[in-house]
Order: sequence, then C-alpha cells, then structure tokens
Amino acid sequence: MIDILDLIIRETLVAGVPGLTGARIGFQPPDDDWRQRVGASQGVWVNCALVDLREDRHMRQNIRQRITTGAVTVERPEPARIRCHYLITAWNAAKDSPQMPATEQEHMVLGAVLAVFLHADPLVASAVLTPDQLVGVPEVLREAELPVEVVPPEGFGKLAEFWGTVGRATSWRPAVYLIVTMPVPEADRRIDGVVHTVLTSYEGTPPDGPAEQLADVGGLVLDATAGPGVPPVPVADARVVLLDAAGGEAVRARSGADGRFVLVEVRPGAYTALVTAAGLPPPAPTPVQVPGSPDALIELRFT
Repeated sequence: MIDILDLIIRETLVAGVPGLTGARIGFQPPDDDWRQRVGASQGVWVNCALVDLREDRHMRQNIRQRITTGAVTVERPEPARIRCHYLITAWNAAKDSPQMPATEQEHMVLGAVLAVFLHADPLVASAVLTPDQLVGVPEVLREAELPVEVVPPEGFGKLAEFWGTVGRATSWRPAVYLIVTMPVPEADRRIDGVVHTVLTSYEGTPPDGPAEQLADVGGLVLDATAGPGVPPVPVADARVVLLDAAGGEAVRARSGADGRFVLVEVRPGAYTALVTAAGLPPPAPTPVQVPGSPDALIELRFT
C-alpha cells in the first residue's frame, strides 16, 4: 500500500514541478549512496524519505460491513487510517560556483514542491495516475481522498537525529515535511454462519460503564416439507425475524442462496425466531438464546 502512495506522490510532483521527471525522484534514504547517485547524473533531484508511520486513532471507526456474493458472506472492517510522514529534499548534481548557483536551484525546486502540496489537498489517485497505473491500485484507494498536511507548525521533531544517521557525507539541508493519511484495509473475513460474539459498540461511553457485547447470530433455513426420508433443502430469500421478550422486533435478516443468514449485532438475551418464505407454511416459533454455543447454528425448518 505504501508503494502506491509513493507512486501518487511521484506523479503529483511530476505533474506540478516544472522540468522534474519521475526518474529524478527517489524514495530511498538520502544517504551516501543517494549522494553518489545524484552526483553521477545531472540536474536537480527530489528525495522523498518516509521517516515515520502513525495510526490516526481519531479517525478509527468500529464499523463492519457485511457483503454477500452468491452463497458467500464476508465481513469487511473499516480500514485503519495511517499517517505517513515524509521529508522531501532537493539535491543538485552540480556544485556551487560563481557560474552555477546550485543551492539556489535546489531552493527553487523545493519551493515548487511546497507549492504543489499546499494546493494538492487532498491527494486522489484517480486524479494523477494513468488508467494503466490505476489497474494495480486497490479499489479502496482509487477514489479515496488522502488528507495532506504540509510543513505543520510543530515540524519534524527528530530532524537532527535524522540527518545524523543518513551518512557521514550528508549535510543538513531544508526539507518539506509532508504528512499524508491513507486507508489501509484489513482482509475480508468469511462468515460461515456460526454463532460468535464480537465487541462492536458501547451501551454508554467509557469510563461510565463496561462495553456491551453484541452477538452476530448465524443460522440456516431449510425446507423439510417433502416429509421423512427426503433430505431438506436450503431456502433462499427467507425472512428471519427475532422477537424480544416483549414481542417487539429486535433484528431481521434474509437468507442467501444457500439458506444461510446472519443476524447482526444482537444484544444478549432470550428471543423467539420467526421465519417466512413464499409458498411455504410458517413453522412454529423457535426459541433462541444469545449468545449461544459458538459451534451451533440456528436451524429453522419448514415442515
């Protein structure tokens, strides 16, 4: 994922800094090897060193999306938001002389870099990458708006330490401190229909009280109306409703093509399950205890 952010930054710079090419933008540490690389070439180079990664806890969302494709249901959590800290510096292959104001050229390029990112908030992959480049970009990043902070007032707190560790021949130089926040998605988790409990929300706001555990309740709807000796078959698009002790509707779901369903975020307690489906006689209500056994399905049968 970070390599994609590097690509977005590279293409943003190429589009916005006059005369700068992608070949003269690097993401390696600006150490002695970098200096040799620049010294063996021509022109002004731009180094974008990734120096720190931090999660933005203020942007964390405890939300899980349910996605059903055919008979498969997956749970997709909201991506974590990671703050990527870059120090961007300009390096001239030429040396200062009366005939060659090399440092001034570096400052000119660095100023152009600063201007680009001051006006590029937010960064959007689809706005700067070609269609061929977008093919390799995860869907979550293609249209995502990536917030940008440029030269924040507090600065980069370990600048002296940074320049002291990147090579004996590397001297201190000015840098554009850039912070880009990007989503980093977790892998989808397949839901197989078993009962399980996940911590999803608070009844109150901590520390006022303990977090309430809500359960995701999985089950299976079967048609057994053919009678004894005939295997029951899954019922698709059946409507499943849980009623609480007072007879009110607590949560509902519909079964997939394989007859499976998941009732999301159910409070602990005793419930009654009702199921209906087109063309089938409603069965008797089924008692359900939440949470139940983690290895058991709620099985609802039309008989």
